[in-house]
Amino acid sequence: MENQSQGSAPSHPNHRLDPPSYELHSPVSNEQSHRPESPHHESRSRSRNASLSPQSIPEEIIIEILSDLPVKSLLRFGCVSKSWKSLISDPFFIRKHLKRIQNDRKFSEKRVLIKTACSGSPFIIGSFPLNAIHEDPFVKATRIECPLERSYRSIKIVGSCDGLICIAIREDAEFLSKYTLFLLNPALRVSKRLPDLNCKTGICLVYGFGFDASKDDYKVVRVCSHPDKAIEDGYKSIVDVYSSRTNRWRRIHDFPFRVSRNEGVKHVDGTLNWSVYGSRKAGFPFTIISLDLARETYDEVMQPCYGGGGVGERTLGVLDGCLCVLCHHACSYADVWVMKEYGKTASWTKLITISYAQHLRFCTHCTPSFTSVSDEILLCFGATLVVYNPKEDKLRVPRFPDKGFTLVSRAEVYEESLVSPIVIDRHR
Repeated sequence: MENQSQGSAPSHPNHRLDPPSYELHSPVSNEQSHRPESPHHESRSRSRNASLSPQSIPEEIIIEILSDLPVKSLLRFGCVSKSWKSLISDPFFIRKHLKRIQNDRKFSEKRVLIKTACSGSPFIIGSFPLNAIHEDPFVKATRIECPLERSYRSIKIVGSCDGLICIAIREDAEFLSKYTLFLLNPALRVSKRLPDLNCKTGICLVYGFGFDASKDDYKVVRVCSHPDKAIEDGYKSIVDVYSSRTNRWRRIHDFPFRVSRNEGVKHVDGTLNWSVYGSRKAGFPFTIISLDLARETYDEVMQPCYGGGGVGERTLGVLDGCLCVLCHHACSYADVWVMKEYGKTASWTKLITISYAQHLRFCTHCTPSFTSVSDEILLCFGATLVVYNPKEDKLRVPRFPDKGFTLVSRAEVYEESLVSPIVIDRHR
């Protein structure tokens, strides 16, 4: 994978651009161009080629056709034609292609990013097509090359957005808070290393990754807890934000809560969301806090009325781009709630109820990851990736021929795109 330690901001395709203008030619081999032909055959060939020539097809039609192709096909076309290579690297085309794959309800370009749980071997990350979990009991996962060439102790999947993935890698066993961060696009096999940011006096707890549409900016957020005797719980949480536009970190307002190391940050609609527990004086209530990436302010996300007795552990997830909460009830069942319109409390809807009567062994920490085309839900139970079918009330466990993926500690759904972490957007 191509690795760049320094680079310009990623080219995001969502801002307004004019359509590109290209002379699109079909490549012709030397053999074809030099082969002698009879006058009669040459005349007939010229007539046929004129009707099929790309120059006779309007640019808009060619762009429409190409934008409907998967990334791998487009990359192959870019290798044989300079004009097509220029087209597929143009921000206008990248935006059009990204919009198409994000609206594709067949999920043909979506993949599941997975990270292995530690089992006496190095952590690895890989991916497989989302639709593969419905087509075959055995899922072939492709390992993703780590952009850090040296050996490392652990790796975190921070998040994904528009085909870009943010990962954090820890090299040293002694420094728990020192991570090296990368933005990468597995489909393009391109990565970018982010500037280092030390956390000498504290313990770095969580990272988040998302997109600020108001500034056309990908942002990485780091929350680092520092000892502070003046704070009731003995810690204050300092927040730094990385901007892809400036390629720099900067400090923003402190996070008003102490966060949990094990809780992942969820990117929804230009916000980062994570669950926290309130102060000791308030009885450590479960709270959902969001960070607006545009305004860089914190807000509390109001929760649904869970109902029932014995409300227990709750975990955040993302289903079909919506924030969701999985709520356990006294280890007898769990409800999955979805906020269909972000920020509107009234839009919380109970999607499904999972009974533990048949699934007792899965009564553990669980994170919802995605709703599939067949209304099945991808869940990560502890170190096991499972698929739940609500119509049949059945769970099934995908099998991986690659034994390195036997234990899965994190699953993240992303789409393959042409968005690069290092390409300069010449239209800015």
